[in-house]
Amino acid sequence: MNRKQYEAMRKQMMAEAQKLLDEGKVDEANAKMEEVKQLDQQWDAIAQAAANFQALNNIQAPPAWGEIPVQDSFGGDGMQNEDSKVVQAWKSEEYKNAWAKTLMGRPLNITENEKFRLVNEAYTHTTKNTSIVIPETVTRGIWEMVGEYYPYFSDVLKTYVNGLLTMIQEDTSSDAQWYDEETKTNDGKETFKEFKLSGCELSRAITISWKLKEMAIEDFIPYIQRKMAKKLGAAAGYGATHGKGAKAESGKPEPMGTVTALLAEAEKPQVVEYAAGTVPEYGDIINARSKIKSGYASGLAIYANSVTVWKKLAMVMDKNKRPLFVPDVTHQGQFRILGIPVKEDDSMKDGEILFSNANSGYHMNINKEISMMTEDHVKERTTDYVGYGIMDGNIITSKAHVLLIEASVDSE
Repeated sequence: MNRKQYEAMRKQMMAEAQKLLDEGKVDEANAKMEEVKQLDQQWDAIAQAAANFQALNNIQAPPAWGEIPVQDSFGGDGMQNEDSKVVQAWKSEEYKNAWAKTLMGRPLNITENEKFRLVNEAYTHTTKNTSIVIPETVTRGIWEMVGEYYPYFSDVLKTYVNGLLTMIQEDTSSDAQWYDEETKTNDGKETFKEFKLSGCELSRAITISWKLKEMAIEDFIPYIQRKMAKKLGAAAGYGATHGKGAKAESGKPEPMGTVTALLAEAEKPQVVEYAAGTVPEYGDIINARSKIKSGYASGLAIYANSVTVWKKLAMVMDKNKRPLFVPDVTHQGQFRILGIPVKEDDSMKDGEILFSNANSGYHMNINKEISMMTEDHVKERTTDYVGYGIMDGNIITSKAHVLLIEASVDSE
């Protein structure tokens, strides 16, 4: 199935659903919309596979986000098979308990000690590296929580390639033309820019008292997950939307955030302003949507923080005074504008509204998955748990994004 076939099928199915709604056949309409949802999921899988193939070409496909990559991290030059002893140990309940007990300073039994040594020796290669590999289920739980707070970071395309990764960034493209039989075909002009994804260190620490370490393991693991998800999520979410790139003011490299990239473009072609201190008007929303290139319509979402969602987007009316912000009948608790899903993202600033196809328009490379190190403070009777990873990201094309932003008072 190609894009044209997908769009034709979706258009037909949506027309059928609308007809059923007009006839008052709610159950049949809901069933038809469920078919649309399944078609969208099928196309998303096809599009993601195509994007990964184009980005990586001859590089083996990465594991799903939230799973630790088994290249290099688990064995140097080769790839660890999914059924290898190391990967199976990493996913085991024994390793999860061994990991938790190690963080809590408790002794391990023979089986737990064996699993712990197997995974971490394969991962660290050296006893000088004291980081501890986070278990698969714990890692997955952390990133699922991060996705709830920062859906933009969760939605972007991710690959797992160690070292420097050079990517192609779309710049301009000449238009295709029709010709008669006698006319010579002109050479098309395709221009691209390169950007390099190197490695930006992501490190966040949480501190707990020794008294808290006395809690049961089944309570300790969710506690660490929630704490680390908030800390890592805040940094990762910021990086994907507002990171300053290699020239960050802090002097430490950051991923290039989508908002930062759009605001840095000459004449800001993908930025739309609305009047300061007001709610965006219907025309502002339409203007912003019109700047998204048609090829990125499927997968488009709107990202804003909760203040902007409920104090601005929820108040937008069309010319007939009807709200644009309507419930999504296929996803309970979700809302849409012009059919586009609206997602609350805490990394966005007040007044910022980002229209974006995150999966097709942004690339995040994970050089090193999250591991954890500990440090005890005897006098304070506390322990620091430090999560550490390496990643970098940048937009693939600005045409997949538009920033709707409140105008400054000076510009009015």
